[in-house]
Amino acid sequence: MKLKSIETFAGRMICFVRVTDSDGGQGWGMTAPFDADITAQILHRLAARIALEPFEDYIVVADEIIRRQYKYLGSFLARAAAGIDTALWDLTAKKKGVSVAELAGKKRDYIDLYASSMQRSLPVQEEADRLRAIQDKFGYKSIKLHPGIPVGRDQDFWENRTEDIIVAMVKTAQPGTHIIVDVNGNYSVEKAIKTAKFMHGHGIKLFEEPCPYWEIEKTKAVREACAEIGLPVAGGEQDYIDTMWERMIDQRVMDVCQPDLLYIGGFSRALRIARHAAAKGLQVTPHTSNRSPILVMGLHYMSCIDMPYPFLECGIEEDLWAEECYGPLVEIRDGRAAVPTSPGWGFEPDKEWLAKSKYEISR
Repeated sequence: MKLKSIETFAGRMICFVRVTDSDGGQGWGMTAPFDADITAQILHRLAARIALEPFEDYIVVADEIIRRQYKYLGSFLARAAAGIDTALWDLTAKKKGVSVAELAGKKRDYIDLYASSMQRSLPVQEEADRLRAIQDKFGYKSIKLHPGIPVGRDQDFWENRTEDIIVAMVKTAQPGTHIIVDVNGNYSVEKAIKTAKFMHGHGIKLFEEPCPYWEIEKTKAVREACAEIGLPVAGGEQDYIDTMWERMIDQRVMDVCQPDLLYIGGFSRALRIARHAAAKGLQVTPHTSNRSPILVMGLHYMSCIDMPYPFLECGIEEDLWAEECYGPLVEIRDGRAAVPTSPGWGFEPDKEWLAKSKYEISR
């Protein structure tokens, strides 16, 4: 494969990537959301030159970008590689006339979703009632709470809010709701274990990212304590370094792996994580916390991996930046969504959004 050009269409939150090959075929991808305009600069400065070289296998391009720019290893480089990688998957699938899911080995047509709240400081019952109303409207069978302060050294927004929202949500949600709690690395080992016991006593099904993600020994200690009471631990959304993922999986730092398809460097690299995790008996569900095209990509991913967690994350906040940039949007019925069947990813960037974006091209 030989690319003729790589284009970016960037805003502060979203950056779409379009690749064009020597035959004129085109594919769309995207970098990770948030500060995406910075990622676009890095894509053209550090990643594009490598991606424009001829490659026999498009799957290796993201790895080559990250490996050969080793002096600049970091999250933004991986995000840039993801934009190119996801565009290459779209290009290849379209040229074959199949969806990305089919190209990757589709096994499922529908994916169950969990409603992921990003509100951390709403009054407890107001948040519980809000989530119950969303659950009733869309049929979600699973909900995720985000209590506490991210990487907050055991701090809460006010005393006992975490415990209070867990109790309120269990009482307010539909009977049998699968509830997940994500504290975004807030806890020390001692606080995490104490809170885990409280969670387990109230029927919480999954404890996500208990400790700062780079402190994997601490997360492992929490997971081992949680294994004794039967509460699975999840993590990995921030990680993008291959050897770190290998250590976390091989040492069973978590029970459920949560690679972000765009933080990690792209669909190809996330699929490799899923294969490794499945070989070790670990479940996988990607980090897809908003309704930008990453949710569409998450549906494709969950449709083809071997050991998926029962639910895929779906953000519930009304973030116009995430939904106004593309179409068609994901339709949710009975708490689930269909895996797109159109060639490629099955979405197209909005033309008006593209016209307002910052444009750059590498040839």
